[in-house]
Amino acid sequence: MEPIVFTPRLYQQRYNFVVSYVDQYKPKKVADLGCSNCSLLRRLKFCDCIEELVGLDIDQRLLTDKKESLKPLLISYLEPKKTRLTVSLYHGSVTEKDPALIGFDLITCIELIEHLETHDLDKFQDTLFGFMAPHTVLVSTPNSEFNVLLPNLTGFRHLDHKFEWTREEFQNWATNIAQCYNYSVEFSGVGEPPANAKDVGFCSQIGIFTRNYTESEESLKEKREYKHIYKKVLNVVYPSLQDEKYLQQAVLKKAISYAYNMKRELLRRLFPREEEEQEETVSIEGQNTSWLVSSDFSHHEPEKPAEEGTYIEPFLQGSTVHIPMEILFRNPKVKELCGNFQVLKRMISEDDSVTSDENSVLFDVDLENDFDITGLQ
Repeated sequence: MEPIVFTPRLYQQRYNFVVSYVDQYKPKKVADLGCSNCSLLRRLKFCDCIEELVGLDIDQRLLTDKKESLKPLLISYLEPKKTRLTVSLYHGSVTEKDPALIGFDLITCIELIEHLETHDLDKFQDTLFGFMAPHTVLVSTPNSEFNVLLPNLTGFRHLDHKFEWTREEFQNWATNIAQCYNYSVEFSGVGEPPANAKDVGFCSQIGIFTRNYTESEESLKEKREYKHIYKKVLNVVYPSLQDEKYLQQAVLKKAISYAYNMKRELLRRLFPREEEEQEETVSIEGQNTSWLVSSDFSHHEPEKPAEEGTYIEPFLQGSTVHIPMEILFRNPKVKELCGNFQVLKRMISEDDSVTSDENSVLFDVDLENDFDITGLQ
C-alpha cells in the first residue's frame, strides 16, 4: 500500500481549519486546550480580531520551553496592532475548573480527547461545556475508519491514545453532549481520503459546537468566585494603537514622512533643474497639488484663508519650509489614526523631535549646500 501524503500536512490542515473559522466569525477571546508546543497559538496571534489568546496544557516544561515564541516580535513594536492582544499560558488539567477560562468566544480542542481516560473524558466534557461554556467549541479527533489506509499501522496512531473513534462513535458522543449542555453540533473534517476510498471519511473528524443560549451575568459571577488553580506560565500584552505611546509613534511616523515628502516636492518646484518645467502638478499619496513658480521667485507664501486663519499649502519662508498640519490631517492614514485634527496637533506639539509652530511642521533647509534636497546641481 502506497503511503498517503497530505498537502498541506495534516496538522497544518487542522490549524488552517481553525484559522479559517476565526477569520470568518471574528471571535475576540480564544483558548486552545492541550496547546502542547503552542503551534496553533503562534498562528492565531496574527489574527487581528483576537484580543485575548490563552493556551492550557498539562506539560509545564513544554510550556516553559515554548513561551518565548508567543512574546511580541520587533515588528509588533514597529507596526502595533489596532487592538490590544493579551496572550497567556496556563499549566493545568483540562478536567479542572478555573475562572481563567470562562466567557470565551471560541475554545479549540485539537487532537485532545483521545489522550483522556474515560473518567477524565467525563470530567472534561462537564468542565468544557458546563463550566467554561464558550460560545463555540471546535473538537478534532482521529477517525479510526481511516486507519485502514495507513500502512504498517497496528493499534492506535499514537502510543498515548486511549481510544480512536469511528465517525458514528464520535457523532454519538458529540450529539449527546449537545443535548445535555444545550449546544448545536455540526460535523466536518480535514485530510481527504483517496478517490478510491471516499467511504472512510476524513482522516481527522471535527465537531463544531455552538451554544444555544446566552449565559447570564449571575452565572458568570458565580463562576468567577471559583478558586484559581491553574498556574500562570506566561502573560504578555502586545503593543497596540490603543496605547497612547504607540499611537503617537504611529501618527508621527506617518505624518512626518508625509510632511518630508511634501517639503522635498516643494523645494524641487521652487528650485527646479534646468530641464524641468516651471509649472508642474504633482501627486503625493493620492492628493493632487499644484505650485506655480515664476522665474524670478524668491520665496513663496500662499494666501491665508480668513475663515480658517491657517495656511493651507506648503510654503518657504526664509530658510524654513512650513507644512501646514491641516494638509497632514487630510492624509487618509493620518486621519484614521488620529480621529480628529486636535489630536494630531497635540501629538506633534508634544514630541520634542519634531520642530513645529502652532499650525505647521517646520523644516530648516540650507539652500546653498543642501543640493540633495533642493535638486540644485
